[in-house]
Amino acid sequence: MADKCHLCLLGLIFLSSLLTGSSGVDDAHVFISSGENVRLPCNNALHDCKSTTWIYNRFSQSETVELIGLGIKKKNTERHERLSLGSDCSLNIKNVTKEDYGSYICRQYVNDKQQGNDARVYLHVLRVSSSQTEISAGHSVTLSCQLYSYTGVSCDDWIRSEGIHLFWVNQAGDKLINSDSRYQISAPDHCISTLTTTLLNEDHNREWRCEVTQVKTSVTYTVRYSGSSGVDDAHVFISSGENVRLPCNNALHDCKSTTWIYNRFSQSETVELIGLGIKKKNTERHERLSLGSDCSLNIKNVTKEDYGSYICRQYVNDKQQGNDARVYLHVLRVSSSQTEISAGHSVTLSCQLYSYTGVSCDDWIRSEGIHLFWVNQAGDKLINSDSRYQISAPDHCISTLTTTLLNEDHNREWRCEVTQVKTSVTYTVRYSGEKQTFITYFQKTL
Repeated sequence: MADKCHLCLLGLIFLSSLLTGSSGVDDAHVFISSGENVRLPCNNALHDCKSTTWIYNRFSQSETVELIGLGIKKKNTERHERLSLGSDCSLNIKNVTKEDYGSYICRQYVNDKQQGNDARVYLHVLRVSSSQTEISAGHSVTLSCQLYSYTGVSCDDWIRSEGIHLFWVNQAGDKLINSDSRYQISAPDHCISTLTTTLLNEDHNREWRCEVTQVKTSVTYTVRYSGSSGVDDAHVFISSGENVRLPCNNALHDCKSTTWIYNRFSQSETVELIGLGIKKKNTERHERLSLGSDCSLNIKNVTKEDYGSYICRQYVNDKQQGNDARVYLHVLRVSSSQTEISAGHSVTLSCQLYSYTGVSCDDWIRSEGIHLFWVNQAGDKLINSDSRYQISAPDHCISTLTTTLLNEDHNREWRCEVTQVKTSVTYTVRYSGEKQTFITYFQKTL
């Protein structure tokens, strides 16, 4: 479990090159951290998935493996249990490992003849690790951050050609550099970065984050000193419409002792979702829930109503074992009430964080010193002093952006971000007649 190895990973997803109106099928790039679940889009799917074949290879000299053949999952692959085909013919991979990186091709066949072009997805896996077994004040720790990636050339060649690199930031978001005597940072190549520091007493529960420039991908290492007692609360941030995994950090050797309990706020009724490893059928979201092999709770197609407090509890012979493991689920959602999206019209985007941690979202986010804000496609923060934008915040968990659309705004993105936790949701303008799209860039487990 993560608390035993002192790691806390962020899973962050970014899809690129999905350009409306361009000819052919563009390659997609998906970034994910190891241990998370991921969805690889099939951008050439036909009306059903019986024509869909998914093919994989890790690098140019590796053997090509057929994972899905004409809509049917192959059973002779080593990761058979972790794969599934989505209703939109996407390829879903549970509990991603560093070995899952590489090239995935979605191909369509009808009557044994290939239809159209391949749709290729490159999966990049980001992982942070430490070889130290003794994590305590006074000891030196070395963190290694590595991007596992192949796009036809080596990861080092590709990341260098794209002009992106790995770097480390502290909990406040400040970039760490070698000129600070606390840290020694090295980069054996462009896809690996190591951070070495001597731990202080106040470093317990402190985070250091490895980031990837441009694609806004990062992994966090949270210090857990050896011998610390209890089970820390976890915070998971997700956007509506995505799938999420809630970790059970007190799981025993199997899940027959595991019970998951939920409530949305202090006055709401407590609901048992999983009882001793068995999913309850009398809950309204029964179909969207499943229990992971590690006793985690998986929720498909998250809605804003899913936010709240989730408790993983262990029972043996009707007696509770150990402490509860609590997970707070925070759901970020961006929306617009306008039906007419076109140049010359005003559009108002509303970004809201649905959150409860024992107090209201507004009280909690204010006490944590975090807030919502908007950035443009270049990553520049939008402010009211720019006459194009009117930004308001009815409370700390809601932010609205109003602007009059220009001709060049078609396919432009505005992103709502949450400080410190690096969570954001992007609104991409699609003028009327085009599909409006919401893209989730980040999801985080603290």
